[in-house]
Formats: sequence, C-alpha cells, structure tokens
Amino acid sequence: MIYRYSVLVWIVTGLAVLICGCGNPNSQEEASTTVSKAIEQPPAVVVTTVKRGDISIPVFATGTIFPDHESKIGPRISGTIEIVHVDEGDEVKKGQTLAQMDQKDLLIAVRQGRAAVWVAEAQLKEAELNERNLRKEKERLANLFKKNVISQQRYDDMDTAHSMAVTRIELIRAQILSAKENLAMAEQKLRDTTIVSPFSGVIVKRFINQGEFVSTMPPTPLFLIMNIDNVEMEVGLPEIHLASVAIGNPVEITLDTYPGVTFKGTISTINPMVDPGSRAFKVKVEIPNKDHQLKSGMFARAKIYPKIHKDVLIIPLKSVIKRRGDTFVFTVNGGIVSLREVTVGITNEEEIEVIDGLQEGEEVAVEGHYGMADKTGIRVLRD
Repeated sequence: MIYRYSVLVWIVTGLAVLICGCGNPNSQEEASTTVSKAIEQPPAVVVTTVKRGDISIPVFATGTIFPDHESKIGPRISGTIEIVHVDEGDEVKKGQTLAQMDQKDLLIAVRQGRAAVWVAEAQLKEAELNERNLRKEKERLANLFKKNVISQQRYDDMDTAHSMAVTRIELIRAQILSAKENLAMAEQKLRDTTIVSPFSGVIVKRFINQGEFVSTMPPTPLFLIMNIDNVEMEVGLPEIHLASVAIGNPVEITLDTYPGVTFKGTISTINPMVDPGSRAFKVKVEIPNKDHQLKSGMFARAKIYPKIHKDVLIIPLKSVIKRRGDTFVFTVNGGIVSLREVTVGITNEEEIEVIDGLQEGEEVAVEGHYGMADKTGIRVLRD
C-alpha cells in the first residue's frame, strides 16, 4: 500500500510539471495544490478484528487410499458356475446374488432328505399307536395277574413287548432327528449354490466365467469386492509426533486428481510400534466417501491437526511484526495505529495464537503497516 501511495505522488507531480511546461501560470498553482492534497492524505491500512477460535500446528504426510474393507469371495461348495450376474465395476448391495451354481444334484438330495423325514415320521406314528395298544394290554393283564387269572410268564411277555415298543419309538425319533439334519445339510448346500455379496460394495475383480468348475479345496476365487463408502489412508509419521497425535484428530486430505478439493477425515488407528529403520510409525485415517470419489490405491496428501488449542485469541499471521527478536502488532483506534508488544503461541500457515497483549474485539493492522511509525494516522480499510 505504501508503494502504491508513493507511485501516486510521483504521477501527480509529473502531471503538474507537464502542465507547468505548457506556460499556464494558473495551472502551476493548481498542480501544486493537487500534489499537496495527495501528499497530505494518510496511508490506507487494512485492519481486522481479534477473534477467538481453535488453532493447531498441522503435520504433513503422504499415503495411499485403501478401502474400508474388502473380501475375496470363494465358493462354499464345489460345483459348476451356471450364471454370472455381475461384472467388474458393478455396485452391489448386501445379499445381492452375484452368481448361480448348478443345482440339479442338490435338488434331488433335498427331495430325498424330505422323503426320509416323512417316512420316519410315519413310522413314528405307527410305533406310537402300537405302544399305546400294548400299554393298554399290559394294564389289563396286570389286573388279571393280581387276581391270579394269568401266569407270570404271560404278564412278563407283555411287559417285554411294551418295553420294546417304547424303545422303537425312541429309535425312530433318533432316526427322524438324523434325517432332519441330513435334510438341513442338503438344503444348506442348495442355498450355497447361490453366491451372494457379504456386504454392499463394488466388484473390482471377477475371476470366473459361466460353465467353469469351482472348488473349495483348493479354494477357487470368484470375486474381489470392496466397500468404499468409507476409505482409509495409511501414512507414516516421524516418531517425534507419536506423543502429539491422537485418535480422533481431524485430517484434511487432498489429491492431484481433484485439484482444489479437500476431503475431511479423522485418525482412526495409531500403531505404537516405531519402525527401527525409518523411525516412523503408521497412522490410519478414516475418510467418508459416499460419492465414491476416492478409489483404492490413490496417492493422497494429509494435513493432520494434533493438539488443537481451543477457544484462544487468533489474529492473521501477516499482522505480526518482528523487531529485535520481539513480536509486535499495530492496534488501530480512531484512525491511529499504535505499536504494541504481544506474546504469541502456536501458528499455522495463516493464523497465529495470541497469549497476551490483546483483547478480543480489538482491531489490528493486516496490510499496509510494514515500516510504519508508531502513532501514525491512517485511513482504515476493513478486512
């Protein structure tokens, strides 16, 4: 601003001399008046208000984007792929069918299992009916035996027959339980012929085609699926920052792919082990990614904000002046600037913390005050 003001004075002076050279005596007097007014006009200074806010010294790092979670899907049973429903790049929902295996043999097994259960249940009904009849006959013979109408042998034979009927019921019930378990296994295998997505995500790799035979031993990979609704960035930080960063610290992420765009994240994991070779430790940053702009494998830059100083006095960094090792600002009051020493704290690229020397709401010079003397009159331009 001072430079502009000096140029303006020289321009006005030059114009005045040019006019005087034209031989007009009145013009010389008018030019002198104009120059005087320009010289007398006070310099313009941009001012701003001291405010309260949060400030932190950022830590810079670079890293790679990874999916929140990923899974390589394999078959639960061996068989032939009949239909493939998705391709690479397709977005899928949790439980959505990805592929279908041939079901013919398993459908037969399920029907056989159901038939075995029905047969066993029918045998149980027959055995229970037989047991009831034998129990009644046993009760009748017991009364006759008490009256000495029948022999001990006849009663014992009936008692044995009834016991065998009870045992047969227990055996058939066990057979029904086994048949139901076999049926459940067959039905589960039938369900396993339908390959479904374990979570919502994106198909990033398809390993199979229709008609291929897939196996569980060794397992045949079918699809690679990633969920990128949230992504992670893994960065390495020098060990000097191990005590200052914490889970939950805010992080700003930028990528060359999206110039001018800043993504917000937070530290989710801190690995406390320091690599003895690099003297660095690993930090994971969780980043919301609902629009799926961030892809796995992208290179990114992170600006981490540890140890945030909350609700402190903050002024623009360019308002601070260093003189003989001390820190000063120009306060503004009634069109006059006053040089004042201040005590400052941490600073970032744009702002600095003021610990002592200023009050909230005071105004300080931001531009046009460099090289200015104390108690100089100014024209105020508000930021």
